[in-house]
Amino acid sequence: MKYRIFLSMVAMLFAINVSAQETKDYPHAFIGVQGGVMRAYNGQGIDRKWNPMGAVSLGYNFTSVFGMRLQANGSTWKATLADGSEYKSKIGNIDLDMMFNLSNVFFPHQKNTVNLIAIAGVPFELAVPHAWVDNNARATAYGSDRWNTAWKVGGMIDFNLSKHWGFNIEAGTNYIRQNNEVYVDNNKWWPYAMAGLTFKFGHKKAKAEEPAVIEEKEYVYVEEPAEVKPEPKPEPKPEPKPDPAPVVKKPVKITENIFFDLAKADIKDEQAGKIGKIMEWANEHPKANIVLTGYADKETGNAGVNKRIAKQRANAVKKALVEKGIAEDRLKIEVKGDTEQPFANNDDNRAVIAFGEE
Repeated sequence: MKYRIFLSMVAMLFAINVSAQETKDYPHAFIGVQGGVMRAYNGQGIDRKWNPMGAVSLGYNFTSVFGMRLQANGSTWKATLADGSEYKSKIGNIDLDMMFNLSNVFFPHQKNTVNLIAIAGVPFELAVPHAWVDNNARATAYGSDRWNTAWKVGGMIDFNLSKHWGFNIEAGTNYIRQNNEVYVDNNKWWPYAMAGLTFKFGHKKAKAEEPAVIEEKEYVYVEEPAEVKPEPKPEPKPEPKPDPAPVVKKPVKITENIFFDLAKADIKDEQAGKIGKIMEWANEHPKANIVLTGYADKETGNAGVNKRIAKQRANAVKKALVEKGIAEDRLKIEVKGDTEQPFANNDDNRAVIAFGEE
């Protein structure tokens, strides 16, 4: 009981110390299903080979570094001794585990696709009806159900498949001394290996990002005065001519948004018309320069990958404009990556914003 109280206090202090590393992906809850194998090593020479094992878990990641889970797992096996006797057993564990994400400790400022997690826990083990069968004496002895405590250490490699789904590979060992009515079974080391899926839910809601505000200048429309005619003579009376249509100057500024697919830098066919509009405006304003700013969405990839794809997108738009005849020195590239999100909808941030002003 003293050890369990001590472990609980350590867990609470650790959670408080790392709480500053919370992100929009943390905290969150999770449930998991795993399958694998377990083997028991004891002091009586029973040949226990690797046997099937299954587990279900319910847990909570309080921060990006610290989490806890409650896991139920079980295994069953048969063994044959040298004298022909048979041993049949089942075991079930209820584990209270602490989980420490080492990847987020060493790389706290990026979204890690692969996470290395250390596990330490206290299993409560129940040996469920097991039998010792003496084939020579044609007799069977049954052991009683007993709860036993143990220590557990292990590690897990967790792969983030998406925001809600993960795949993991886990390995570790329990240290147990099991007491039964039939005999004292000095089972000390119970290594195991499992793999499974995790569903994550209850994420902290991220604040909606405001779209980038681009200052718009008011267009100036100039209307030429109507042509002034001298007073006509009474005879002959000419027919009045209609006033000429006002002359409107075209805007001296342009903004076009070119959108891209996930992880792509190719200009889609439906976006080609926007390249034509930029080209037409540039020809009408030969002294104007155009700034091409590349963006990437923040929900996928990491900062380095997103900056690279944003630059590729801006260069793709520049290349298309140069091929249509715009001088290369009139085009300037800027790369924001995922440091700025100009649009509220995440997918719209896979874009290049072309801004021209005379």
